[in-house]
Amino acid sequence: MLNGIDLRARQALAEQIREDSWEAQLSIGVVAHPTSPDRCRVHTEPMRLGSTRVARAFGIEQRWGPSAGGDCLDPVGSLLVALGASVTDSVVTHLTGEGCGPALVEVLPCVEFGSDGGPAGRSYEIRIGGDVSVEQARRAVAAARERGSAHHTLAEPNEIKAVVQTAQDVHLTSRPVPAGAAPGGPARRRAARVMWEVGTHVLAEVDGAQAESDQPKQLFGADLAPSAQEYVLTALAAEALGYTAPDAPAPGGPTASVHTSGRIDLRGPYSADNSPAGLRNILVQLLPADPCGPDPVGAVRRWLAEGDALRLVRDAHPIEVGLVLDGVRVDPNPTTA
Repeated sequence: MLNGIDLRARQALAEQIREDSWEAQLSIGVVAHPTSPDRCRVHTEPMRLGSTRVARAFGIEQRWGPSAGGDCLDPVGSLLVALGASVTDSVVTHLTGEGCGPALVEVLPCVEFGSDGGPAGRSYEIRIGGDVSVEQARRAVAAARERGSAHHTLAEPNEIKAVVQTAQDVHLTSRPVPAGAAPGGPARRRAARVMWEVGTHVLAEVDGAQAESDQPKQLFGADLAPSAQEYVLTALAAEALGYTAPDAPAPGGPTASVHTSGRIDLRGPYSADNSPAGLRNILVQLLPADPCGPDPVGAVRRWLAEGDALRLVRDAHPIEVGLVLDGVRVDPNPTTA
């Protein structure tokens, strides 16, 4: 099994889900609870893959906003980890299919925020080292663009629905905003480094915070850490909670929670089907500690208007891709005859 990738099992799954679309539906969820005035803990919930329930038991520490030298991720950092992990999976799987055993695969995802506060640019650089030709590396980059789940989640528009569970539930919808040029150029830049270990397992570093990602065994991982898709939902849950319940819970008192869920049609990332590859049907549900407390609906509306992670997931924006092979920058686009 080259590179820790089971190609036969992946091909078997691709054939199965082509024949039965229900078995291609992967439902994912996470739930966040505040733990201190600037932090929360996000727990992954069982996945449902078709008719199979997949246990998940990971906890992810999150802080509300970025700060230098943090010991845990913030919501934008979680999105960077998700993008890097997903791209790495696509690249390594493709290279494995070509019989390549790379000595190095790293992904450096980056997002820039414009002076208006909105996301102005998204990009990642793929670094490959070892016995891999230029054309093989270019085809691996193309695979990440075409089939990478997080690439499509962050590049394509997503309508995000929210429910505030009060005495009378309030339903809100945040629709994608067309991309526009940010005045004055980038004002903030966030970047991460994601390093391939083996199979679908990666290690990541964002602003000094360490993280790791893996896929469940049902998706050919070793089940060592949260998946890329779970990091996307974690980012949204933590950011929403930061807007709606920024204070630490009182000892013995009720606590707020945010549940975030989504669905992926695995025919997109795992087969040659034209199904969308990104995360879809994203739903954010807030249960306030006190449903009659200070305007939880207004807090959610502010998040839907201002949240950095939310806008990165919601709004479409092209993603620039770079390629470095054995330390030399090359054009990532395949040559045409």
